[in-house]
Amino acid sequence: MRHFDELPRRKFLQAGAALLYAGSVPSALLAAPALHSPRNLRALRSSMHGRLIFPGEMGYAMAAAPNNARYADILPRAVAMCADAHDVQLCLRWAADHREPFAIRSGGHNYAGFSTTRGLLIDVKAMNKVWYDLDKNRGYIQAGACNQDMADAFSGTNFAIPSGRCPTVGASGLVLGGGWGFSATHAGLTCDSLVQTDLVLASGKQVSADAGGDYSDLFWALRGGGGGNFGVNTAFSFELHEVKDDVTIFNIVWPGEKQVELLLALQAIQNEHAQHISTRTKAYPSAPGAYPKRDQLLVTTLGQFFGPREKALEVLAPALSMVKPIKQDIRQMSYWQARDYLITDDPNGMYDLRSSYVADKLPPEALETMLRWMMKWPGGSLLPQNMGILFAIGGKVREVAADATAYVHRNANYIFEMESAWAPIDHPDTVRRQQAWLAAYFEDMQCYMLPQSYVNFPSRNLPHWAKAYYGDNLTRLMRVKRKYDPEKLFTFEQSIPSA
Repeated sequence: MRHFDELPRRKFLQAGAALLYAGSVPSALLAAPALHSPRNLRALRSSMHGRLIFPGEMGYAMAAAPNNARYADILPRAVAMCADAHDVQLCLRWAADHREPFAIRSGGHNYAGFSTTRGLLIDVKAMNKVWYDLDKNRGYIQAGACNQDMADAFSGTNFAIPSGRCPTVGASGLVLGGGWGFSATHAGLTCDSLVQTDLVLASGKQVSADAGGDYSDLFWALRGGGGGNFGVNTAFSFELHEVKDDVTIFNIVWPGEKQVELLLALQAIQNEHAQHISTRTKAYPSAPGAYPKRDQLLVTTLGQFFGPREKALEVLAPALSMVKPIKQDIRQMSYWQARDYLITDDPNGMYDLRSSYVADKLPPEALETMLRWMMKWPGGSLLPQNMGILFAIGGKVREVAADATAYVHRNANYIFEMESAWAPIDHPDTVRRQQAWLAAYFEDMQCYMLPQSYVNFPSRNLPHWAKAYYGDNLTRLMRVKRKYDPEKLFTFEQSIPSA
């Protein structure tokens, strides 16, 4: 794999934007003299290969906007659209010199808004090339590639990298937090296929990390330790997985009856065929409005079965025969056709969420509690489609030891996620009632959950967030953080603390 050349030392002149070149590589950007100021961001602009965008300029509003519009009012001083690792190094030096706040963005989908800032927004989205070498069984992506970029590059081949289903989510954030997708139970998390990554450290040094080299401890941390903690990743290399065989997609909706029995059956189907089926199962009301009735709560499952339609129907039969579905779409197709069927841009707009993990399955009393809280929904203009979702994350994911990567949640079969969402027409009182409902609902469900949360589904209101995200791997992650970021350059509200 090609590695980016390290940046020659560059020196900003206080008098202007001219640059003087010397031939050496910067050993520690934090130790560099403060040669620029917030006023001469234009000097940074003139040195970049990409583009530095200021407020009021063409493209600024689009570049500054995050996926979660709840944080759309947090506007950066400037957006650095980095073209390469050289640009990343310059941006980190500028931020380090001034102790200016900054954030890192690939897709901009951080649910808790941690890819927003009032300082410098370092965006790698323009670094989005994807390529592969089938002889080496390797796929390569730059850090700005999104799920759709990866799918476009591999579609039509018999190989894939296990990835997510939201087309605009950045691959960097996906893999660094673990990486759930509809192939996870069959092929593992995205981070389980990662074999190497390039990144710029707090020192400004561009390094390559893998399992066997000088940065093996860093490579361990990057597989599940979350984005923005150890550096700015610029490229990734993955092992490819063969996807030449057809799969069977299913999208089934049941009416508002026997919800507990259906949800138990769907969990049993998933658990009994853990590596051959991947499901996203939930209950939700049939229409917007406050306090839905029990018979308004539909049950649905969406996913794919790694095998022919006839076998999928046999596996799904216990749920299909229990209650007649009001929608039943079960079709055999190629892996890439299935990927296109399963994509979604959800969540979007303004939203809040919480996540937990389920060890084995939710028992009847947990499902009853979930349904009661759905019936307490305080209302809003939007249909609350994601009030309680079970994302299957067992199967192949559980075969990896909890301490083999930073992703510690190898003891679970499901991520359980709950959301509230609102639109501009909703009054602030409505939003406050939704958030109070979400907090109380989350708390009431904890007796059925593992004390764990998915770092790629972050919440600013999560108690004991560090332990919830990282569990027994937290202490080791803190040591890695201290080693590679001793001055705490990469710091945000839920960044990994130093040991």
